[in-house]
Amino acid sequence: MNSRLFAIAVLAVWIPLVPATAQTAGAFEPFTYQTNANSWFVYDYADEEYYFPRWDLAEDGLNPDIYFTFAGSDALEFSADSTTSGGVFVGDLAAGGVDAVGCEIFIEDVSSFDVAEFFLFSAATNRYYTSEFVVPEASGWNAAYTSLTRDTWYVFENGAYVPILLTPEILGGITAVGLTFYPQDVPAADGKAVGIDQFTFYGALVLPEVTSSASAGSFQLTFDRRPGIGYSIQSAPDLASWTLVAGEEFITGTSPYTMTKPLAPGPRFFKVGIEDFLTPVPELTGP
Repeated sequence: MNSRLFAIAVLAVWIPLVPATAQTAGAFEPFTYQTNANSWFVYDYADEEYYFPRWDLAEDGLNPDIYFTFAGSDALEFSADSTTSGGVFVGDLAAGGVDAVGCEIFIEDVSSFDVAEFFLFSAATNRYYTSEFVVPEASGWNAAYTSLTRDTWYVFENGAYVPILLTPEILGGITAVGLTFYPQDVPAADGKAVGIDQFTFYGALVLPEVTSSASAGSFQLTFDRRPGIGYSIQSAPDLASWTLVAGEEFITGTSPYTMTKPLAPGPRFFKVGIEDFLTPVPELTGP
């Protein structure tokens, strides 16, 4: 598994119960609402038609998802565009601070399944880009993740897939994103379900640049912020006994942040922690 999933396992992930904003990094779709699920699309390569995905595979309403079933051994493509989930998964991903895309994928029968891959379509270059293959470990739910900035992607050129690094220009005009599922060419693949849940755009887990100053009896600590990331400030008198600074946690935003505290006698050390700050897409309403 990749390093991002390891980082998420170590760091806490904040999930605020507030509406998603135009900011794309940190947005995630849990498919809690069927209206949101119906804003996604499934392209079935068997008949070359688009469908709405089916919703809530378990049919218990507890942790819904979207899914579809293979027709024969043809691929299925789950996709989002500007009408999907409030449009938070398209646009200028570079300016929006999106560093990676991830989700949970469901494979009903891994023995008849081949691979999956993420894809992006960039209007800036009028091309599709695909990720490295996602190979599920077992039937059921599996984690899928790829970085937009560190991992190799591919573009189809002259009859072959050519490795490429996604540039800000490419990421500046994304109009579609999703996953394609490929079954093996065997009769057993027919009718087997695949699905996705917790589709997420992650911000970059980059340590902020921190500066400090003192004036008029006060101490100032300033650092830069990135979208999709939460920050917290801790202090200690001895580089060992770290505690959160009251009122300096769950800090989010994109502009520089400054903490101001009165100067006090004795040594005092400060550090800034970073965590994923994920915002669920709210229920879509209207026609």
